[in-house]
Amino acid sequence: MRQRGVRVSKLKHLSRGDTLIEVMIAMTLFSMVAIGAMIVMNRGLSLAQRSLEITLARQQIDAQAEMLRYVHQKFKEDDGPYTVVWDSLDKITSPVQLVGVESCPTSLPSGGFSLASSAGGIDKVVNYSSNPATYARMVGTEAQGISTQLVRVQGGAAYDAYIQACWYSVGGDRPVTIGTIVRLYDSEA
Repeated sequence: MRQRGVRVSKLKHLSRGDTLIEVMIAMTLFSMVAIGAMIVMNRGLSLAQRSLEITLARQQIDAQAEMLRYVHQKFKEDDGPYTVVWDSLDKITSPVQLVGVESCPTSLPSGGFSLASSAGGIDKVVNYSSNPATYARMVGTEAQGISTQLVRVQGGAAYDAYIQACWYSVGGDRPVTIGTIVRLYDSEA
């Protein structure tokens, strides 16, 4: 019997260190799981933010298209202030590629502009920032990553408006780009 007691006490003595090792392994596993969860949450948040940015940029593009349609319609009705705005818009013969895969443009292309609403109506904007804080948008009288090119359609009485947006989203090394083309029919094109 005595020998058993000695063996049991020796085994108890040896198992004390096992508790420390088990705690260390448990802490390591918990840390790995916690870090993995944070990585997954961070990716999820950046995807959610990118989705929101794309939605807001699309709204900005739609706003540019609607203002351009409005100015064009008022020009056709010979509404004085809007005729001045329409006449100030550069009409080019072929679009200049604005957005690329590698980087956003640093300035407006030849013939590029944006439109901004003001207390007096709608104004042409040529102030351009290539580095928007969050997404392509209009801020006051500055176009941040959004521009329009008005191109006369060859052989037709119409204009094509190329509206493009480019910005760098969170968690990405390449720019996010969105664009649309709006056709404006005109008997005097």
